[in-house]
Amino acid sequence: MDTVSPHRPIVNSQQKQQAFDAQAHKLGLKPRDPWVGGYVDYEWDHLRLVLDAMPLQLEGVPVLEFGCNVGASAILFSHLGAHVSATDISAEWVSLARLNAERYGIDNIDFRHVPDSRQLPFADGQFQLIACNSVLEYVAAEQIAAVQRELDRVLAPGGMILLTGTSNRLWPQEAHSGLWLVNYLPRWLDRLWGKPLQRGMWPWRAVHGFGPGYVNLDTAAPDNFFARSRLSMGAPKAKLKPLLWVARRLGVGPGLLAHNISCLLQKPGG
Repeated sequence: MDTVSPHRPIVNSQQKQQAFDAQAHKLGLKPRDPWVGGYVDYEWDHLRLVLDAMPLQLEGVPVLEFGCNVGASAILFSHLGAHVSATDISAEWVSLARLNAERYGIDNIDFRHVPDSRQLPFADGQFQLIACNSVLEYVAAEQIAAVQRELDRVLAPGGMILLTGTSNRLWPQEAHSGLWLVNYLPRWLDRLWGKPLQRGMWPWRAVHGFGPGYVNLDTAAPDNFFARSRLSMGAPKAKLKPLLWVARRLGVGPGLLAHNISCLLQKPGG
């Protein structure tokens, strides 16, 4: 990936910092929490390395950050030169994300509050890249098929969908909640529990749910994106070897077998 800035984003407005802190407190969050005020730094140290390992050109590219949360990924994409739109179903979180961007001196992200992700306010084929970072596993089971097809609608032919940090339902421990075996429980048990249990996403749903013909560009080849990015993050080779071995035997990208799904899907056409 070619980037327009090799430098880490830094907070440059104390006034915006105070506004961000106030909005975070309003949401019951701790502004100095690494997953709140420190999330941009985390993405610089992690998502940036994933992007560096992938065949992406970001400068001037229209990017959609779907489910932007505090806006950390959207801020990173903008910092690296992309033209970014970002959505979330919560108006309060969109406000927090906008303040987060402003404290970094970024004011060119198109943040949108979209209550129903099955109806995105964008034109057909508007984006060349859609980033889904730890979000699809939170979409209601009865809506996920429609949401994935809506994302397909706004993605240009030949465009790419980047999935990262998506809890993998293959694993016995759910990645976000830390609960054991919940990934394997049928959804009808939720009625007995009284609320939906947090589960991961099946990797075949991640790859095939957007429509026919999508190709995962992260293959089982020795120089795959997943391995290169994890090694650059400092992951020991010994821990990666078993995963890479299984991926090669199955002929799939290793990111589809990881605890958090990581894959780069290309839409047919273009």
